[in-house]
Amino acid sequence: MSLTLPENFKEHYRTLSKTKSDDFNNIDIEEFFTYCGLPLRKALRYNTLKYSGTNGKEIFINETKKQKWIIEPVQWCDNGYFIDRKEEAKSIAIGTTIPHVLGGIYLQEASSMMPVTALFHGHENTDFSTMCIGDLAASPGSKSTQIAEKMQGKGILLTNELSSTRLKALYSNLERCGVSNSLLTHYDAENLCNLLPNTFDFLLLDAPCTGEGTVRKNFKALENWSPDDAITMANLQKKLIVSAFTALKNGGELVYSTCTLGDAENRDVVNYLRETFPNQVEIISLENLFDGADKAITHEGYLQIWPQIFDSEGFFVAKIRKNQNQETEQTVMQNILNTQDSKQIEKNLKKFPFQKATRKQEKTITDILHTQWGCTLPRTFELWTRGEKIKEWWAFPKGIEHFVSKIKVDRIGVKIGELHTKGWKTVYEFCSAFGNICTKNTIEITEEQVKKVYAGENLHFENVQKKETKKTTEIMLLYKKFPVAIGKMTITGNNGKWKNQLPRVLLRKLQ
Repeated sequence: MSLTLPENFKEHYRTLSKTKSDDFNNIDIEEFFTYCGLPLRKALRYNTLKYSGTNGKEIFINETKKQKWIIEPVQWCDNGYFIDRKEEAKSIAIGTTIPHVLGGIYLQEASSMMPVTALFHGHENTDFSTMCIGDLAASPGSKSTQIAEKMQGKGILLTNELSSTRLKALYSNLERCGVSNSLLTHYDAENLCNLLPNTFDFLLLDAPCTGEGTVRKNFKALENWSPDDAITMANLQKKLIVSAFTALKNGGELVYSTCTLGDAENRDVVNYLRETFPNQVEIISLENLFDGADKAITHEGYLQIWPQIFDSEGFFVAKIRKNQNQETEQTVMQNILNTQDSKQIEKNLKKFPFQKATRKQEKTITDILHTQWGCTLPRTFELWTRGEKIKEWWAFPKGIEHFVSKIKVDRIGVKIGELHTKGWKTVYEFCSAFGNICTKNTIEITEEQVKKVYAGENLHFENVQKKETKKTTEIMLLYKKFPVAIGKMTITGNNGKWKNQLPRVLLRKLQ
């Protein structure tokens, strides 16, 4: 399939290149049109939550060789790679490979990795334990999982998605990638920020846009293109960026990004924020974000990624710091606070269906985890519970009370297990999020055995050492140290039968 760009689109950008020549320095507009019609290079990130430790990258590189993938580093993301495949590997969908299914990799367009890199630039040694970071338009989770890698399970990661149909994909990807510190919400981003003023240390607003930069992977992106679309979208973006800015703490930082190219949705939106808060907005230049960033930098310090510069999607990225100014702060914040209902806050707390564990309960669950898995939950988590006959136990990041008192939350943290009258049952979510810190009752399995597990089969093991006090116990399966699944192992003599308890929704045929 070939791409024919709309004539009004080409004429629009030809005119801009002449009337705003300073904005098109070193940009050949005809080359831009040519690149819009070229196939987009595939890219991925390897997940440092799963490929962890000092040799995580080495294990990933070895896996790419086994899969017959040809990789090239993405210069603005330490764990990002462009990917090509040898002919014999092209018939296998990357999404059906073991590295993907076990959360080791995330398919993500290379330019899309840039906003998160910008968000954390200059904070490489920051401790995020008491911080809150938000992704305001999060689905399907590419940037949220990238943020989670940077946080390494510390602090709170609020992932918000307005679309109910996309919420499921977001949660699925967070779970697959072993994200443990997320707080999932389903709000209009403007309303969410208005309910949470002065809350976030860092925010990512990857705003909804006309998507001009995505045409290389979606030839229909410009099918009904009109310059008026950008004006309509910009009105929404201005509301979003103002509300996001007010949700920042003083000294907090916001990254605003789009996958479109026109000024109306990019520069003009950021400039609108500067005009709204003239004494608070500080633009942080991204000229030193990575080697070569100067090729795409604007005079303001924004990144304008034209497809031909890095052979990627088109993108725009701006970074903003919120400086304190009491007069402006109080005026805006008072308007927001006046819209909040204190009775609603109290009602939300009463409706929250979880209770924080007592010291006695906490000791019980901690002892179970230590005895069964040889692990202790990181100190940045707290145990919460719900249920009567069957008690569910969850690991929540510390500090969630601030959020559940003000907003409705769809999902928090990680469910780790259930306490039944017959005993304890560990669930898959614990395996995905905390399996890499377990030191007991684990068995390393082969690639073929992983495929059998995902096909829903039970496994049989020979020469299993039987514990004196137990004939049946929970066993976690690992593949190259990756947590795969948890099941009950029944031992007869020296032979063991592992009963597969992988959730049915995860079952699939692996290549």
